Amino acid sequence: MPKRVRCACRGNPDCKLCFGTAAYEYEPGPRGWMPFVCPTCSGTRAVTVEGERPAQVCFTCSGAGTVDPADPPRDDSPRGLIRNLWRIFFGG
Repeated sequence: MPKRVRCACRGNPDCKLCFGTAAYEYEPGPRGWMPFVCPTCSGTRAVTVEGERPAQVCFTCSGAGTVDPADPPRDDSPRGLIRNLWRIFFGG
């Protein structure tokens, strides 16, 4: 059963993982939630965007080279706080 996981790029259209939707589908395998090589930078930790001279830190993996679906970026909005409190008190 695939899950929707929030992408660290925050909706960047140049992201090759979510293609700008800010979330991607991930199905845990038999070993669970395993990290995988970042598709945007191919594990090099830097990406060159067309029109910009120096290479920048990859916006999809934040310079790690891998994406860990078990540790998605936090939602710092008030909606994220309410969701986290709901999970603490009511489960889920």
